[in-house]
Amino acid sequence: MEENVRILFAGDTFPVPKNFDLFASGDTGALFGDKLCELFSSADYSVCNLEGCLTDTGVAVEKIGPSVKAPTETLNALTRLGLRAATLANTHTLDFGETGHNEMRDALSRNGIEYFGTGDSIDEIKKYITVELKGQRIILYTVTELFPFNTPGKNRHGANGYDEYAVCRELSELKKSCDYLVVLYHGGAEMIHYNTRMVRQRFHRMADNGADIIISQHTHAVGFEERYNGAYLLHGQGNFCFNLSPRVSEFTAEGVLLEVEFGSGGFTVKKHLVKRTELGCEYDPEQDFSGFDERTRLHDRLLGGDAEAEAEFDRQFSAYCKSVWLPRLIRVFRGINPEDDKAIEGLSMEQTAEYLTSKFAKRQLMAIRMMLANDEFNEIAIRFIDDAIKGKD
Repeated sequence: MEENVRILFAGDTFPVPKNFDLFASGDTGALFGDKLCELFSSADYSVCNLEGCLTDTGVAVEKIGPSVKAPTETLNALTRLGLRAATLANTHTLDFGETGHNEMRDALSRNGIEYFGTGDSIDEIKKYITVELKGQRIILYTVTELFPFNTPGKNRHGANGYDEYAVCRELSELKKSCDYLVVLYHGGAEMIHYNTRMVRQRFHRMADNGADIIISQHTHAVGFEERYNGAYLLHGQGNFCFNLSPRVSEFTAEGVLLEVEFGSGGFTVKKHLVKRTELGCEYDPEQDFSGFDERTRLHDRLLGGDAEAEAEFDRQFSAYCKSVWLPRLIRVFRGINPEDDKAIEGLSMEQTAEYLTSKFAKRQLMAIRMMLANDEFNEIAIRFIDDAIKGKD
């Protein structure tokens, strides 16, 4: 009788200074608790997104946002946990350049952990791995949204970036040679329970081209699930063990560890809620998926054409944009402006957004929107900004 294959998919994972010692000593009990350790030891295979760069000598590249690294010895805990593979297709894997990237891959290889999602050049990226267990052939494919600091070139290290035509063509071909095809997608809006419309459309297209399971990582927030065209879509897995920010928000307090059982007659999914602890994470004994289920129902209604559901979905997404990203975006567009900097001191994020947007005329905002949304103007603007950055060196 053929046995089923159980694979664990963990979200964003990486050591931080506060738990470096525990990771280096391999203290999985203190980091993850007994229940999570048992889940990993009983699984046939496990994979996570390694959200940073394991390096001892790499130098940080110049970029916007945090540069995330940890000593290579901190891999000891993940090895002892039983992790079998790690996706490197993310926004931090190239934070410490080619040196850091090489050191991380070497460390993973020494510890028997298979990596995928990056390469020495655009032509040498390892985009997927194949898991063959108990008569099942399962392909894990990984892809990320690209930024200037993780974009590969002919002679430049980088990650596997989402190009819709190329990715869908690759998935269609891969599906012909496996029983199941899983996509780990790194992208979407951070710190929100709802995936963007663009990402949701991408998931549908990948499912139409053969993906059986698609998991959205990078958002650092638990989202919702969807069944589409025979595929299972997890819109927002949240963190597994990634306590980068000392502040715990409603988004970073929990994550979903996804357990998938693959068999000859299909696959089943089981979700495990993981909650953040001071030094790591642990199995959440309450397993309260009420918020998750509510968001899933709202999205199902949206897909069914419910106008009220669509309005509520958009309202929550707009509220997030206004409170988190709009103030930062508008401040960047304002440039060096001491008067504005002084005026927004002590204001909340929403107050900051209201003040800064009041400084733009309607037609100016329309012009900014056009340049961000239109492909032609977008490329022109990027070229101009690239030249301007070179002029600042």
